[in-house]
Amino acid sequence: MKGNGFIRLAAVAMALAAMLAVLAACGGDSDSAGTTTTTTGSASAPQQPAAPAAPDQPTGEAGGAMAAPTAEPAMMPREVPEVMMAKPSVDRVIIGIVPFGQEANIRRIVGQISAVQFDPMDESLVGMDPNTGQKVPELASEWAIEGGDTWRFTLEKGVQFHNGWGEVTSTDVKFAYEEYIKDDAIGGARRPLRAQIVSIDDSNPYEAVINLSQFDADLINLLSRAQPAVSIVSKAHADEIGTDPDFDSEPLAGTGPYQFLEREQNVYFRYKRNENHRSIRPDFAEMEYRYMNEASTRLAALLTKEIHVTSLPDDLYAQALGDGMKVIQSTASLRRVFIRYQCCYNLGPGTYPSHPDSPLQDVRVRKALNKAINREELNVGLFGNKGIPMYIHAFNPNLEGWSQSWVDRFPEAYGYDPVAARALLSEAGYNENNPMETTVHVFKLAQLPGADDVAEVLAEYIRDIGVNVTFSQEPTATRNTKLRTQQYSNDLILATTSAGQIVGASVYGSNTIFARTATTPELDAKITQLRAEPDDARRQQLWTEFGNLNYDSYNNIPLFWLPAEVLVNPEVVSDLVWPGALSGFWSHMWQLKSA
Repeated sequence: MKGNGFIRLAAVAMALAAMLAVLAACGGDSDSAGTTTTTTGSASAPQQPAAPAAPDQPTGEAGGAMAAPTAEPAMMPREVPEVMMAKPSVDRVIIGIVPFGQEANIRRIVGQISAVQFDPMDESLVGMDPNTGQKVPELASEWAIEGGDTWRFTLEKGVQFHNGWGEVTSTDVKFAYEEYIKDDAIGGARRPLRAQIVSIDDSNPYEAVINLSQFDADLINLLSRAQPAVSIVSKAHADEIGTDPDFDSEPLAGTGPYQFLEREQNVYFRYKRNENHRSIRPDFAEMEYRYMNEASTRLAALLTKEIHVTSLPDDLYAQALGDGMKVIQSTASLRRVFIRYQCCYNLGPGTYPSHPDSPLQDVRVRKALNKAINREELNVGLFGNKGIPMYIHAFNPNLEGWSQSWVDRFPEAYGYDPVAARALLSEAGYNENNPMETTVHVFKLAQLPGADDVAEVLAEYIRDIGVNVTFSQEPTATRNTKLRTQQYSNDLILATTSAGQIVGASVYGSNTIFARTATTPELDAKITQLRAEPDDARRQQLWTEFGNLNYDSYNNIPLFWLPAEVLVNPEVVSDLVWPGALSGFWSHMWQLKSA
């Protein structure tokens, strides 16, 4: 690679070399329709397999073509050391993070990633195991599917809302669902919940019976902490205040291990321990998310002990580790990083494609942009060689519908080859006299430190095949509004998500929820068929068919599966066990263990 991209990667490589030297010095330290299945202590729906664990050795070949796995990797929970019970060195543990894209005390008007601000306070019908990311009981002690179109959730008795707002009942479950399907709800669950749920029977206070228009393979995921889409809040609290909470009032009461303490917009969100939680008692009496946009600011605050936990780009690890900080990795590699094309939407029957003049409508262009990316160099330079090859978005050997053919075909179809990329652009009518133009969005992400650097390097790769690139640095609110209304016509946007397979495929591979990449009517039809299929074997087949359509349409630029990592001050925090779901960071923060 030439120009600024090479300089940037060279600088990062030097930083990584320094980091490795520091590390060396520190030492190693299913259900079918027509049946009834009841589950106690685990989910009754098929479990989403975990993503592969990171390999011990780098994966890749010369020229950027990534090698196939030698075996289907299985995720193993990492060993967690026993921690002696002792008084924490601080009462309030402070976590430095990039600000959430949306801040509000109304849960339904923030997206999935920003909804993590409520995670310490909330619980869902179905939980998420901190070691594996698998679905486990939370507010529901068991659940069953009856006849293919009815789900019955048995609620745990005696669970109390914060601040004396009473016991959780099925009426609260029904209220929460009604909240998340309101017209102003922006979460990805609104459309499928509206489409699938006919009614919720709350006549028995300890049973929520959800009646569906048809079977939905993803319903359990939508109602679980893994989404997160429908956390259960107090209807009594909502009835008492009679309106939506604003920044001068507290959010509706939840049931989680922490509860609301106070917040200041654009500055911090503070929580206090729920002393009456039925089973969990966090080590720290208080917890705070402190908003810090710049990575250098977060590093300085960590080193001066102003904050105790944060995330940083890999090129800043060396200084943090050299000054005695500790890195903790999530228990599973569930996070996907990829580039989505914003161009090609289906706005309704007969309206595909919108933006028909976009160069990204041409599959040859989308293939060329994929072949412009040197994934191996990118992995080493900006991801610390921690990235696990992603051959196709929302698929890996442990997920439904996997096909080895995607790995075998990858070097020719997606592998780094700038000469072939230029030839494809030429076939599509673009050359020095008529260069293709596109826009790359550059912004920071709370769940992916260094996202802005990654976007800039990707732009350099694309420039190297003759594409004129313009940068966009729009405010988050503006970008999110345009994404929801599908205004972008020729844009490349870095994305990271840990959403379940169906949600991830629906959002980033179809237009059935809302389009966040290039889509086609065929992809929309296939994912709709897949969601409604209760038979496991048939669903596997549909997944492979969807994957083949996805792969051959080059509907995004797949990059890597990544573990999530945080840096901590070991004088305050000894460990954290969390799966790396909820888009990578900041779930299960009550699991922070004091030093």
